[in-house]
Amino acid sequence: MERRLTMKHTRRPVVIYGGPADVVIVIEDREEIEVVLDYRGRGLTKVPGQAILFSDTYDDKVNGRHRRGLSRIQTVTVRLPLSVRQLDATSRGTINVEGPAEWVFLDGRKGITIEELTLGALNSTSGPIDVGRAAGKVHLHTRGGKVGVRADRPSELVISTRGGDVEVSGRWDEDALDIREGCGEVTLDRG
Repeated sequence: MERRLTMKHTRRPVVIYGGPADVVIVIEDREEIEVVLDYRGRGLTKVPGQAILFSDTYDDKVNGRHRRGLSRIQTVTVRLPLSVRQLDATSRGTINVEGPAEWVFLDGRKGITIEELTLGALNSTSGPIDVGRAAGKVHLHTRGGKVGVRADRPSELVISTRGGDVEVSGRWDEDALDIREGCGEVTLDRG
C-alpha cells in the first residue's frame, strides 16, 4: 500500500528519518516536496500527515519511523526540488540518492548509493558506499564495507573503511585524496 504527501519547500534544510525502512531520495526539477510511503498492513492511514511531513523552525522534516497497529513502513521515497541545498538523512536500511546533491550528510546502516555529490559526508555502519561522481569536499566512512568512488577533481576526498576495500577511479590531485590506514585492498584507476 502507498500513502502520498506533499508540502511546499520552505528553502530550509531537509531532514529525513527513515527508521528501519529503506530511503530513496530523488532530486529533480519540481516545486514541492513529495513523500511516498510504501507500507504493509493497516493503521498508517490514521497517522496525521503533519506527523510525517512537517516544517520546523530550522528545517523541513520527513519522519518515516511510524509504526501503528499492524502497519510497517518498508520504503520512504522523497522527491525533492533542485533548490534543496542541505540534506540530512538517517536510516537503519539503505539510502539511495538520484540526482545532484550539494551539501549532504547521509547515515545508512546497510549501505549508501549516490549519483552525484558536491559536498558532504556519508557514513555506513556495515554496508557499501557507492558514489557515481564526487567533486568538492567529500568524506566517506564505513566499518568494513566497500567504497567505490568516481572522482571528478574533488578538493578533498577522505576515505575510511576499517578493513573494507576501496576503489577510486577518475581524476584527482594527490594532495586531495586521503585514504586512511586500516583499509583493505586499494585500487586506484586514473582515467
